[in-house]
Amino acid sequence: MFKLDRLRYRHKVAAIIFVFALLPMLVLGSFLTSRIYSSKVKDILAEKQTQLESSASSVNAILDSNVNKVEFINSNYFIINYLETSYKENNLVRIMNFSDYLQSVMKAAKTENTQTEIVIYALKDTNYDGEYLRSIGSLENEQADASTSSTSLKDAILNTNNTELLWLIKKAKLNANSTMKADYIYAYKQLISLNRPLAIIEMRIQLNQLINFFPSDIPKGSYINFEGSGQYGDYRLRADADVKPGASYYVLNQSLHTPLGHVSWYIPKSLVFQELKWYWVSVGVIFLIIVGILVFTVEVVSYYLTKRLEALLRKMNKNVESLISEEDSMMNPSTHDEFERMGNSYYELIQRVKEYYKRITDYELERKVLETQLLQERFNPHFLYNTLSTIRSISGDKQVKDVINSMVKYYRIALNKGSSIVTIVQELEMIEQYLRLQKFAFGTEFHYEIQYDEGIGYRPVLKHLLQPVVENAVLHGLIGRETGGIVRISAKQDGDDVLFAISDNGAGMDAAQIEQLLEGEACGLYGGYGMKNVRKRLEIFYPKLHKLEIRSEPGNGTTVRIRIPAAIHIGEQSSLDIAR
Repeated sequence: MFKLDRLRYRHKVAAIIFVFALLPMLVLGSFLTSRIYSSKVKDILAEKQTQLESSASSVNAILDSNVNKVEFINSNYFIINYLETSYKENNLVRIMNFSDYLQSVMKAAKTENTQTEIVIYALKDTNYDGEYLRSIGSLENEQADASTSSTSLKDAILNTNNTELLWLIKKAKLNANSTMKADYIYAYKQLISLNRPLAIIEMRIQLNQLINFFPSDIPKGSYINFEGSGQYGDYRLRADADVKPGASYYVLNQSLHTPLGHVSWYIPKSLVFQELKWYWVSVGVIFLIIVGILVFTVEVVSYYLTKRLEALLRKMNKNVESLISEEDSMMNPSTHDEFERMGNSYYELIQRVKEYYKRITDYELERKVLETQLLQERFNPHFLYNTLSTIRSISGDKQVKDVINSMVKYYRIALNKGSSIVTIVQELEMIEQYLRLQKFAFGTEFHYEIQYDEGIGYRPVLKHLLQPVVENAVLHGLIGRETGGIVRISAKQDGDDVLFAISDNGAGMDAAQIEQLLEGEACGLYGGYGMKNVRKRLEIFYPKLHKLEIRSEPGNGTTVRIRIPAAIHIGEQSSLDIAR
């Protein structure tokens, strides 16, 4: 299954832009396509409706003309007069005159439409039965509705309002001498005189005559239907051979002037769709062209949007040695955007990595040097002890013996089998031996005091943590004084910490000298590397848990306070042993 997260970032950007650009186009395109399609369907249906209206107008004209003829006969005085006269009073001359008159009237009625037939059915015997005037008997034997036999056609007509016509569609012979039948539209009306029916007028028109007014080339699958109302029923005028039941249609209606109802033209929706197939082909081609242009545009845009990012990724996709060996990783040119800030951040990161790498390299070199020095210091320390003991035994000078004893004790603790951790008692004892050696080396008379609280003597501490501070106090504060110099060293429990204090009554320092001392920038005889070393060792072994403070004023001596945590016991912090 395709997953989006497997794509490259540029392709993801392109896909997102494509989707969010295509969705509005699809919505708007669908709306416009639907509107245009509806408009074209309306145009097609409007054209068909015009054809239907024209055909219905012709049918209405014929029907109205024939209805007028029926009305004319219905109001003809001569015809009414003849029907009102008893057949006994109708002599032969009168009958022949009426026959001639009736034929002239009927022939005049056929001048516009020779296929229209009008017949009068007299309700009483007129002693005449011809082509246009007949006996009512034929209507008495015919039912108004072929499906039922309850009402004769004569009764149905007589029950109709005398101002209305009764319309029917039924089959009849083409003529008296023919056996072939055809569909006819019949119209029946009562001939009334003094509210008394005298006869029934029948007018019939062959349906084929009306059908000819409708389009002869109706579309495939279409049909035209005469849809009557009430008793008039439905009649399909014209249908294509491929009419399918259940199909969906557009229906066009046109009413007729007579009570027959209306004419409907059923046009399949599939047919309209077929007529618009080139429109759909055009829409599809345009859509594919737009999608192609959109894909190309999105690819170009995503490329330019992610070009800077890919350049940055190519720079980042390198091993550490390659990154460090590069001279310049700055991204160019300057664009003052998010990618420039990312590039600058990356450049700064690489510069810091280079600095850290250089520091690590320097630390590694320094570590190797220290390891070498430590190995040299560890080399047979007993040889040093034995040599010093030999010198002490052959020397008769008590002062020399004291110095040698101090040196032996000092180095025994200092070497300590290479360990970087000693107890507070050991550290203070080593400081005491160091002070004795300093008094002998410089020939200076000064005093020192070493104090520590009970219970903290066996707490661990970094070896030589206090010696650089004491050495700085002696060399900076006391050298040059003939008498009265004093160094005080104390170790106290302060809550969860151990607080060391080294003070002297020497020359003191100002703030600038203190800063130089802590940074290892002090120059002169005494230098400042020892204090810098103490500060760095505290930062390494007691990160954020230590405190180094120097208080001093020129002429008022100096006090150095060192605070370290007291919770670390010997053996629990093996990582403090950095000399290994």
